[in-house]
Amino acid sequence: MVETEEKQKKKQRILNLIILGGILVIVLCVWHMISVQNQYKSAKESYDKLRNQYVTEEDTDDSESSSTEKQQETKEEPGIQVDLKGLQEKNPDIIGWIYYEPAGISYPVLQDEDNTYYIKHTYVGEKNSTGSIFMDAWNSSDFSDMNTFIYGHNMRNGTMFGSLSDIRKKGTVQKYPCFWLLTEQGWQRYNIFSYYEADTAEKSFTIQFQSEGEYETFLTDIKKRSEEKLDVEVGTKDCIVTLSTCTSDRSVRFLVHGVLVKRNT
Repeated sequence: MVETEEKQKKKQRILNLIILGGILVIVLCVWHMISVQNQYKSAKESYDKLRNQYVTEEDTDDSESSSTEKQQETKEEPGIQVDLKGLQEKNPDIIGWIYYEPAGISYPVLQDEDNTYYIKHTYVGEKNSTGSIFMDAWNSSDFSDMNTFIYGHNMRNGTMFGSLSDIRKKGTVQKYPCFWLLTEQGWQRYNIFSYYEADTAEKSFTIQFQSEGEYETFLTDIKKRSEEKLDVEVGTKDCIVTLSTCTSDRSVRFLVHGVLVKRNT
């Protein structure tokens, strides 16, 4: 009889520990969710404040805002002005500004000595899971490399590169065929010529090329992989920029390739 009561007490203790453990897991999950949401909110407010201070949107007529594809393709600059020098005084790591209207992308581009810092830090150095939009550490900060990589988190609230995959929506590239990068030389227009998903071990992530022939093969391959056939010319004398963001698969990224149309001097 005594043994039975002891066994029952032991079972009850184990059950209590299991219940307590479950409660702790739930509390930690809720705490984590609240923490993440607070970080999202903090980052959004910070970047909104940045745009209010350093970005000016140009006034456009309603009829002009619904311009044709041809007008979009021949635009010299996007419809915003950015005080890049002022931003660089705030943080010298800011090397440019990226803008792609339909995906709501309008952010400073940063570069550090490695590719880890701005994964979890904002443009002012605050630790935040949203991170920043940043250039690969191996690239030249003047965007002069054959293939320049720019990374951004695929945020669930659509910020950073969270809406980059909206490019897949029918007619998006036809209406908005290019993204823009502001550098110290001025605005640079990049015509989108390919987009698709790729494993991080694939050659799509090549930055440096040993020969013109190697670069030509690379360009041919990434153009063929595009989910949509885009009639954009790109050759070995061209510089391209690749936008990269994560997907639900940790080893897979969504890539968007754009070719430089005109470098302002």
